[in-house]
Amino acid sequence: MIAQYLAVGLIVLCAALYAAGKYLPLSVRRKIVYKFSDGSGKGWLARWLDKDAGCGSGCDTCGTCAPEPMPETDDKGRKIIQVHVKR
Repeated sequence: MIAQYLAVGLIVLCAALYAAGKYLPLSVRRKIVYKFSDGSGKGWLARWLDKDAGCGSGCDTCGTCAPEPMPETDDKGRKIIQVHVKR
């Protein structure tokens, strides 16, 4: 019975670490890295958490997740009208 609780706790801990590594903003991840690595910024936690903010980090400042805007005219100079299909 205790082994089951330990297994569930380990699974929840791994899921929380994965979510923190993927969705926390870069500044918060860096603070966590320096807190747990005695300020050196080295070790497996630093390598795993201390990376650039990517899509899913919640920052929404780089604009890389947004689709590329369509050109205003085509090759012949005609105006392009985008139609959004609702399904």
